[in-house]
Amino acid sequence: MRVKGKGKRPPSPTSSAPPASNKGKTKASKVITDDQYDEFLKFQAQKKKEAELNRRKGLRKNVDAMLDEEESNTEHEIMEHNKRKKVSKKAKPMDTDEEVEDDANPDDILPHLDPKKKNTPIASEDSDHSRHPEADSAIETDIAGEQSVVKKRGNGLIEVKDELQDEMAVRRRRRGANKGEVRPPTTLASLKKDGCGPLVDLAHQLLRVKIALENAFPGPSVDVQDAFAWNCIKEAGKESGSPMKVMFDRISEDDTLKGRALAYVWSGASQLRGELARKARENVIFMLQHLCPKEIADIANWVISTRKELFLSGEMDIKAKTFNKNLPFHTHLIKQLLMGQFFQGAGAEGLLYKEEFQKLPDNLIALLAASIECAYKGMLTGTPVVVEFKEPVFQPRHQYYLSKLTEYSLKTPGYMKKLRDDLWTDIGEACCFQLREEGGDSDEFDVDFDAMEEYARPMSGVANVDDAVVN
Repeated sequence: MRVKGKGKRPPSPTSSAPPASNKGKTKASKVITDDQYDEFLKFQAQKKKEAELNRRKGLRKNVDAMLDEEESNTEHEIMEHNKRKKVSKKAKPMDTDEEVEDDANPDDILPHLDPKKKNTPIASEDSDHSRHPEADSAIETDIAGEQSVVKKRGNGLIEVKDELQDEMAVRRRRRGANKGEVRPPTTLASLKKDGCGPLVDLAHQLLRVKIALENAFPGPSVDVQDAFAWNCIKEAGKESGSPMKVMFDRISEDDTLKGRALAYVWSGASQLRGELARKARENVIFMLQHLCPKEIADIANWVISTRKELFLSGEMDIKAKTFNKNLPFHTHLIKQLLMGQFFQGAGAEGLLYKEEFQKLPDNLIALLAASIECAYKGMLTGTPVVVEFKEPVFQPRHQYYLSKLTEYSLKTPGYMKKLRDDLWTDIGEACCFQLREEGGDSDEFDVDFDAMEEYARPMSGVANVDDAVVN
């Protein structure tokens, strides 16, 4: 017989209602609205952008740290080398025959010699090289306190490695300033204070025009960029006797001022390409604004995935996904982008250099096409994403469009001429500096100059009336 304890919990009362059965019930499917999908895509794009920015910041920090460490190590090696060299040059006393002991380590003072490599001549071209077994050895020489390495290659050529101090100068130049120094300003306002503002401003404008009409991507090399910018500065100050010539002479004599001027003038290249990419993105967004994100992503993928450049073709219907392949480079986006960038505003380059822009060279049309492609690539997710108009990515695309335009000019010159004529006429009508030629009698509204002259003569009766009133 069990004894019920005092603390025993009484049984819980059971519910009289039977448990609800899940049988026969269907699960309600969750409906995702367009707004929720849009927010999800925006969230994904923002997270990707933040991750990319964090990755770039981390990479930049690592590169800067490596450069600082390498620079400090190089400076330390140079100081130690000079110090040991001074110790090794101690002269022994003249009044004694005892030798002065030098505690410096010869291995640290003398440069390290790489072991000789065995030559295995294969062809007859290496016969001269086989007679000189020392051709593959690395020899270090010390001239005027600077260390350089001379290497002879297997083909008989000589490869000279720059001095350590020159390598440091190159790194400092790439970083913009020496360690601990303040980077000189390269803005137009700072150059105006130095008395060369009008010259660099004009050269900056000339460079933008040359980027648009002649060479959209001159090259990634710093020397090529400096040469391109320097030609624009020389062109701006070529008139002898003008104030621009005086400014040009001043820049030529001052290396620091010349470097600042080159940096400001060259900034016009990335500035122009960035403006084109931004305006192309705005035009594409305006064209697709009535569609939902899913439809925008579908159209953008359809446009970019094909290799027929259908987004540049005429008569394109984005809803029906149709286009006319026989009308290449006939899209209205080229005209809108050309007018918005170069023919709006008092200081627009297209109005100031109208004769040059009237030719509508292939470089300009290819640059507009590449910027439109960049805009469509930013719509692949269904929401606008900024895709940078970088030279390594879009310079090959620019060259591709140049080759297409060259091919069309050779095979269909009439089509390309009419394309340029219609484009320039549309721009002229919009900017009110050119009218479209229309048929009809042009002498219908001619002015009668004789009637105008007769109207200007004094009337004969007026003088008699005045005389009569006086009498």
